[in-house]
Amino acid sequence: MFPDFDPSLFDDSEFKEDSVREVIISPILSRLGYTPSGENRVIRSKVLKHPFIYAGTRKLPISLIPDYTLISGNRIVLVLDAKQPRVDILAPESVQQVYSYAIHPEIKSEHFALCNGKRIAVYSVDQSDPILVMNYQDFENSWDDIVRFLSPKMLREPNLRSFAPDFGCALARLGLKEGAIVTLLPASFNLVARLDDNMMTASANIDFSERPHCISLDFDNDFLPAILSCLPHELSEAFSNALRRAPFQAAAELAIEIDLHAILGSEIEGDAENFRPLIVKEIMSSRFNPLPLENRATDIPPNIFRLRDAFVLKE
Repeated sequence: MFPDFDPSLFDDSEFKEDSVREVIISPILSRLGYTPSGENRVIRSKVLKHPFIYAGTRKLPISLIPDYTLISGNRIVLVLDAKQPRVDILAPESVQQVYSYAIHPEIKSEHFALCNGKRIAVYSVDQSDPILVMNYQDFENSWDDIVRFLSPKMLREPNLRSFAPDFGCALARLGLKEGAIVTLLPASFNLVARLDDNMMTASANIDFSERPHCISLDFDNDFLPAILSCLPHELSEAFSNALRRAPFQAAAELAIEIDLHAILGSEIEGDAENFRPLIVKEIMSSRFNPLPLENRATDIPPNIFRLRDAFVLKE
C-alpha cells in the first residue's frame, strides 16, 4: 500500500500535511473503494455554504473545511482531516475542530477521523473516546480493523462491526489458496441451517490470532449424525427434526464442539460481509459441552430450536 515509503520521513520537517494526504491517506481511501465519483465517493475540501454552526443562539464560525468528505449511498458517512506528523491528533483542540465539521448541518456525519500519517483515529460523534486508534506500522497487518471502521459498508451500517471477522478470509490473507486443507481442533458450533436437500451450513466460533473469529462450515447431510453423535439420543433427534422443518435451522449455542478436517472454499459476498466457507471433509470427533454460557445470544428468533433450552428443560 505504501511502496518504498520510508517512515523516517515522518520526522522530516518538509513532510507536511500535503504529504500525509498524498502519501498516506489517498492510498488508504483508494484501497477502501472510495473514488472521485460513483456510489462510494470522496470529496476533497468540501466547501460549506454556511461556515458556522449554532450552539443555542450563539453562532460559532468554522474557519476551515474538511480535507475529505466520504459519501456512500448518497449520504455523508465520514469527514476525515489530515494533519502534519507533529500534530497530536488525540489532542482536544484537534478533535474539536473535526467534530465541528461532522455535526455541521450541511454534513451531519455520524463519524469523523483524523490522520497525521503516523497514526489514524476514528471517532463516533456520540462518544468522547476514539473507537479506533492505529499506528502507521499496523496499517497493513491490521487492515481488517481499518475496513471495519472506515469502509463504505461499515460506515453506512456501523452495527455490522459487532460481527466477528471471518476465519476463512483471514486464512486467505495469510496466503492459503482455495482448496487448502484446514484442521480445526475444535470448532464450537453455533447456528446450523439446511441449504438444500444435500447440504447444510453452520456457523462456528474459534479464537485466531488472540481474537474471536466466525467460521462458516458447509457440509454434506451425511455428516450430521457424526456431528450430533455427542448428544443424548433425545436431543440428537430433536436437533435433527428442527432441521427438517421450517425455518430449517437449529441453534447449537456452542454446546457442540467438533474436531474436523476441511478445505478452504471460494469467497462469497454476503449481506453483512464477504466470507470464505470451509468445506467439511472429515469429522474426527464430537463433544457435548453443557457448561453454561456467560452471555447467551439474544437475537435468535423464538421459532428456532435452541439446544441449550432443550437440555436445561430435560434436566
